[in-house]
Formats: sequence, C-alpha cells, structure tokens
Amino acid sequence: MNITQSTKGENLISIKISVEKADYQETVEKTLKQMKQRANVPGFRPGMVPMGMIKKMYGASAKMEALNTVVSDSLNKHIADNKLDLLGYPLSDTEQQQPADLENQDDIDFYFEAAIRPEINIDYTNTMVDFYHIIPTDEEVDKVIDDLVERNPDTSHPDNVGENDRLEMKVREAKDGKEVEGGFQKDGLYVHMDQIKDEESRKQLIGKEVGSEFIFNFAKALGSEEAAAKVLGEGAPAASDFNIIIDDSLHNEKPELNEDFFKKIFPKEEIKDLDAFKKAVKAEMEKQHEAETDPILFNKMIDELVAAVHFDLPDAFMKRWIVENSRGEVKAEDVEKNYEKDYAKGLRWQLIEDAIVKANPELIITDEELKQFVLKQIFPGIDYATLEDDMKANLDKIAANYLKNEQQVNQLKNQLADVKMTQFLKGKMNINFAETTSADFMKKLEEERK
Repeated sequence: MNITQSTKGENLISIKISVEKADYQETVEKTLKQMKQRANVPGFRPGMVPMGMIKKMYGASAKMEALNTVVSDSLNKHIADNKLDLLGYPLSDTEQQQPADLENQDDIDFYFEAAIRPEINIDYTNTMVDFYHIIPTDEEVDKVIDDLVERNPDTSHPDNVGENDRLEMKVREAKDGKEVEGGFQKDGLYVHMDQIKDEESRKQLIGKEVGSEFIFNFAKALGSEEAAAKVLGEGAPAASDFNIIIDDSLHNEKPELNEDFFKKIFPKEEIKDLDAFKKAVKAEMEKQHEAETDPILFNKMIDELVAAVHFDLPDAFMKRWIVENSRGEVKAEDVEKNYEKDYAKGLRWQLIEDAIVKANPELIITDEELKQFVLKQIFPGIDYATLEDDMKANLDKIAANYLKNEQQVNQLKNQLADVKMTQFLKGKMNINFAETTSADFMKKLEEERK
C-alpha cells in the first residue's frame, strides 16, 4: 500500500491511497470462510457449500467490505501520523476517483480531499464595537427601592390578631362543636386576613389572642367552598366546620430606610445613608442591565471578529461537507444559496473561537466551574464559599444529580462557554460604550432589528 499527499488548493489537500491485492486478500478470505459456515443454500448442508459458489455469491461484497476497512484504517493512520489538523473528516475526491471493477481489478487507487484548519491570527486592537451602557433613571431606582421595601417588611409577632396580619394555625375537622375523631387535620396552615371576605368571620378573628381555640368555617370566611378547598388543601371537607388554634400572628410593617434595612439588602457593604443606598441600588441595576445585554454585545463582537479576522476557507469543499454530513436533511442547492448567510459565518466564528481557546486555556471549562454554574442556576442567592461543609456536601449532591443528564450538561457547557468568552472579549476588544436609558436602549434595539 502506498499513501501520498499533495496540496490541492488553499487549505485543501488531496490524499491518494493505492491499495494492492496483498493489502486486503487475507481479510477477504477470512470473511468468505465465515460466510461459508453461515450460508444457507438449498441442496447443501450448512458449511458444505463449495467455496467457488461462495466466492461467486459473496466475493464482490466481501472484497468491498475489506477494501473499506483497509482504506478507512489507512486514512485514519495517515491523519494521526502526520498530525493533520482537519476541518471535519475527509471526503471522497469526486474529481479524481474512478469507478472500480471489483471482479477484475486487484489494485485500486482511492482519492480523498480534506480541509486543513487555517492558521488564525487575531489582532484585538484592530476591532471596534459600538454598544451601550444602560444607566438607570432616578425614577427607576426609586421604583426598585419601593419594591425592596415591599418585599422586605419588618415582621413582628403580636399577642393579638390585627386587621392585616397573617395567621398560622392548626385546623381539625369538627361537627356540632367537637373535633371529628379520625377527621381531616392540618398543622402550619397560613391564612392572611386579606383573604377573609366575610365580615362576621373577620370580627371573629380580629383581636383574638394567639393560642386561642375556637370553631371556624373556612367556606363562609373565604366566600366559597372552592376558596376554602384551595387554602385547606387536598382531601379537606371544605364545607365543614373546623376547630382551629391560632399558633402565631405575623404583622408586617413598612420598614424604615435606615442602616438596619441597608444591611439587610447589602449585607457585605457598610451603607450609612439613603444617598449611598441609592448609589448601591443603582450600581446593582447597572450590573443587571449589563448581564441582560451581554448576549447582544456578544453577537456584535462575533460579527466584528468574523469581519476583522481574515483567513481562507475551502468553500467548495465545505459546501460538500455540510451536505454529506446532514444525512440527507440539507440539499446542495440550499447550501449554495444560503452558504454565506447561514453557514460561512458560523464556520468562521467556530474556527476563531477554537483559536482563542487554544491560545487561552483558562477559557476551557473545568468540572468545578460547571458545578458552580449549575448551583447558581438552581440557588441564585446562595454564597457557596461561605457555607458549612455539610451544606456544601448536600449542594454538591444536587449538582451531581443534575449533571447526570448529558443533554443538560452540554447545554450548560455552551451557556458557560458563552459567558466566559463574553467576559474575555470585553477585556480584549475595543468597545465604544455610549450611555443610555433602558427605554432608549430598547428603541435602538428595535430599530436595528428592523
């Protein structure tokens, strides 16, 4: 066997594999012997079919199978031995490959063409991307603070039920003023006084001392059996009376904007006054806007790099490669029509991205990074580094179970890869940030889409 390689074009090579009979004959004979043992031919006992008949019946297919194995193994070895960095797998060279006469031809030449990965040099200083930095307005900051106040009230536990309190209670099904033995019961039931629609029931609750025990009808209090069933839960006799015990009354008050509240919202910062608090809120809002707009910026940076980094692609080969690797899902005419728009840009970015990662190994995703990324998706508010060892162990188990799904793992790796690449490129490329508001940014984005 003889293998030769030659240059066919820019980043395109030709590989010729010359196969002689001695390269495959032993495999053919072995295959035919196996077929002889398995052959089921009328008039012959199993294993007794003449070899001449076997060769006539299966010789061509055995030879083709042997040739495919020999050629494939030789091609793979040539690629490995010569450390060829290819784009995809080689394709048969339709321009040079001649039809073979398997019955009469012993020595056969096989021709392949393959695309060599181009050498890519990236000059980040030769890039420029125009983008926006969203600055929250004072009104938007005030609105967020109002929402923080609403979601973080000061909670007290008064001795008596108030008009706007949230009650924690035990409930036991009752009849004729007595608990039903074996009847429905539930502990830790929460009902807010706002849910009580019946005025008589409200009067029954307001002023009651925590620890009080009395008969109560939820269907009447909440306005319907359906509402009662929703609160009481599955299996509850919603129309029934219940003996209830008020375990706790929780009263929420609007918190003061003082140091205690500032510490609650920003536990790691020392904020003394409202102005400093507003600045901290504004800074967090800017970070959130940045995280939300980074995917848009990432696409713009990709466009800029694809336009700025020049290298040749063997386009004719790549078009064939796309079609042949689509398993019949993509037609050649569709690739030809949409190559530049739908395929070339993606190919070029993939090659640029590979070159960036190769030159910057820190962009390779580690198992620990993937685990932390998963935990942030599931538990966004948890600071893993500050947790006790037993809590870390529990979270590690949750992450490990989540990462058993290969499809989920691949999706998460792609997401994390984009996040890391975005931050890397933001530190390398020239980006002209113009300050704008959130509303103006959305208008500009809509205009660009049009």
